[in-house]
Amino acid sequence: MNEIWQQRLKRSQERIEEKKSRKHKLAVLWDYAKKLLLILVVVQIFYPEYLKRMIYPYIYGKPTTEKMQISAEDFFEDINAPAFRFDKDGWSYALYPRTKYAVTGKVGIVDHYDTIFGKIFRGQFQGEYINLVPQDLFIVIGDLAKPEVFNLFKFEHQERLGIIKCKGVKYRDSFMSGFFSSMSEYEKSKENEAKCQPYMKNENCNNYHPIPANKNIDKALHQIVAGDVVHLEGILVDVPQMGMKTGTRKNQYHKELYGGRGGAGMCFILYTTKVILNNRIYE
Repeated sequence: MNEIWQQRLKRSQERIEEKKSRKHKLAVLWDYAKKLLLILVVVQIFYPEYLKRMIYPYIYGKPTTEKMQISAEDFFEDINAPAFRFDKDGWSYALYPRTKYAVTGKVGIVDHYDTIFGKIFRGQFQGEYINLVPQDLFIVIGDLAKPEVFNLFKFEHQERLGIIKCKGVKYRDSFMSGFFSSMSEYEKSKENEAKCQPYMKNENCNNYHPIPANKNIDKALHQIVAGDVVHLEGILVDVPQMGMKTGTRKNQYHKELYGGRGGAGMCFILYTTKVILNNRIYE
């Protein structure tokens, strides 16, 4: 009889231990799940394009065998076409075609303005504009896109204006900047400037305000990150109601630019009809 009770007691204790073990495992899994969820939320807020790169290519893109080769120069073809209406998310825009355009280049910097963080940081008062142009891309071609040259530069956006700078060079961006603490620092800055200055050619870089022609293009543009090689095709357009005038060739300059800065290169406002990115084509 004692043996039977001992066996029952042993089995009861084993079941209790199994329950404790399952609860512990579930608690560990739930802890990992909460951490993963937190990571996904942070990524979605600050870097949503990386999550989109895992999903969008298989929904909105198609495989392509087209070979991606960085352009030595852009393709331009002037056209004479009437203005057309472009409707998106309750807004209507009049687009005035200027030039057919295509380029394959390397992305120096991209800003996505219609993300949660983007809207909070800079886009909360630009709803109509961001609806039309949700990203800014700074793209380089030719020698500037070669890895050993590309890495000499850093790229920035200031109020949607694309800027290229030499790494390791001090610039007089404000009254308090651009001062050197020693002669060696000054000499190093000049040395770095001399390395990259020969490649600072306007015809090899430009800033883009892409207008996605449809949902597939929109989803493609939302995946782009700095360092990507991307192919863009479409039409360079003016959007007078938004005060947007496109460049139609490189080396064109704004006569005036808000903020008191003149002589800035004209951005390309590209009504985008085709994107190739990471061996997927979007049309």
